[in-house]
Amino acid sequence: MSINNAWYLRCGPDDVGESAVLVGDRGRVHLAAELMKDAVILNEDRGLTTATGFFDGERITVSAFGMGAPIATVVLHELAGLGVRRFVRLGTVMTLGETRLGEFVIAHGAVRGESTSASYLPIEFPAVPDFALTRELEAAVQAAELPTRSGIYASYDGFYTEMFETGLGAEPVSQRYERLAKAGVVAADMETSALFVAARALGVAAGSLCLASVAGDTNEKMQHAERVAAEAQLLRAGFAALASAMAPAHV
Repeated sequence: MSINNAWYLRCGPDDVGESAVLVGDRGRVHLAAELMKDAVILNEDRGLTTATGFFDGERITVSAFGMGAPIATVVLHELAGLGVRRFVRLGTVMTLGETRLGEFVIAHGAVRGESTSASYLPIEFPAVPDFALTRELEAAVQAAELPTRSGIYASYDGFYTEMFETGLGAEPVSQRYERLAKAGVVAADMETSALFVAARALGVAAGSLCLASVAGDTNEKMQHAERVAAEAQLLRAGFAALASAMAPAHV
């Protein structure tokens, strides 16, 4: 990868801000562009839709990665190489334990159940977020008066073998979720632990704020209209946290 042009994202250092939002669904990039000022779509190759715009006067890049830890870390890695210093994952998670649909869940760390993070740092290294950025996320959701929960995520590669009951996994998903909930895990996804570890290895800050949109025990989903409205709230909260983190008082 050239420092002047990212291999997959096909953009350069002048195209991105110092902070970035990582989303799974490329539709959220277009929604984010509507929430920002002077937003410009930079790339849509391979579904890795990327845009840069302004929120509260701060320049922020939003990039979609699709699904899964391998491509999520590719996007983070390329943006870090272009000069992005802060990352927030804004996506969706499955509920565990006492977490309820519609809550906004802030990650204080993550179980490393995926394989990608091991290519950055050994498995004994903890998957933890940047704590200053995490405080900004918590302040943003509280200021917006959103239903909020903080705790540990668990991240896995196999959606249909480790997160969604099909009978194909080595351990029944219901049993796994019960075990994790007893240990205080509050949500499951496919990317957060890898992003935390990759960010630490690359010397950048990362946090994760996600909407609990699927019930882990029943696989019930939020209603579409409710989820779309909540995703807009999710983006605004993430933008607000990044803008606050970039303000002069935080330098």
